[in-house]
Amino acid sequence: MNAVFGSILENLRAIEIVEVPTVDAFKNDRTNTGDSKELTVSQFVERYLPADFKVKKGIIYSQQGNSNNIDCVVLAPNHPALATPIREVILAEGVYSAIEVKPDISVLTEKGELLRGLNQIKSIKSLSRQIEQVDLNKLLNTTPKPNYYSKIPCVIFSHKSTEILKTINFIISKIKDGTLNSEEIPDLIVTLDKGLIMYTPHLSSTGIGQALTKEQRELYGERVFLHFETIEKETTLALFLLMFLSFTPPTLLISKFIIKDYLAQLQVKYSTKIYAVELNAEKVLEIEMKKIEDEKQ
Repeated sequence: MNAVFGSILENLRAIEIVEVPTVDAFKNDRTNTGDSKELTVSQFVERYLPADFKVKKGIIYSQQGNSNNIDCVVLAPNHPALATPIREVILAEGVYSAIEVKPDISVLTEKGELLRGLNQIKSIKSLSRQIEQVDLNKLLNTTPKPNYYSKIPCVIFSHKSTEILKTINFIISKIKDGTLNSEEIPDLIVTLDKGLIMYTPHLSSTGIGQALTKEQRELYGERVFLHFETIEKETTLALFLLMFLSFTPPTLLISKFIIKDYLAQLQVKYSTKIYAVELNAEKVLEIEMKKIEDEKQ
């Protein structure tokens, strides 16, 4: 165990304190209870960022519109200290990531917290912005990085969830009924009880996608969810930080996140499953037929 993982263990205690059920006398005080959970997540994230990153709460503005009020907005070093006597103003071009805190996403209904969180993320993903990116694909004359990576990376952070497949199928149902489009989904959903869900609409542009065979990529398609199942909450938090610190920043950073080297050394245990938004039915049939033929031989 290195010092970074030790700090995760100690910080987990603070997260678990606000995770316990609210005292009966204060159950009607949802505002302060919710604020305490948001503040704890904000503090946790800020502790693993360089000092020139800031975490705020508020509306994100672009040149064309704005998001809803967001629980945790991580500002990159290029963000100006823009404020008025009334408010701090957050500009999309200086946002590293946005986190919506929804402690319990186990209810999969129109009034559930998961859908509320998804709609919050939708308001962020709808913002357009121009950011500085080093795209090595252009230098190598390969397929350029999709414009999707210019959007603000988004996270839903939760303590409690239902079965992962049910959660994923609920999100897919919202894509299919037009409530969300395929580029309005959170990049990460953290569930302290069941691990992490990562989403990408461009599987072949990711390291995981490039590690798959051509046949596997054709089978899954581009739009997939990946479930990183863990046993311990501290492992979930370590994986979350590693993925969170790998988001595309809105500006060129002077140096890498030194925390990532410590996280990469950890021997954490997890399993990974891929869930496609739409499997290639023709490819599935081809694979099944091949299995039958192989069994006959």
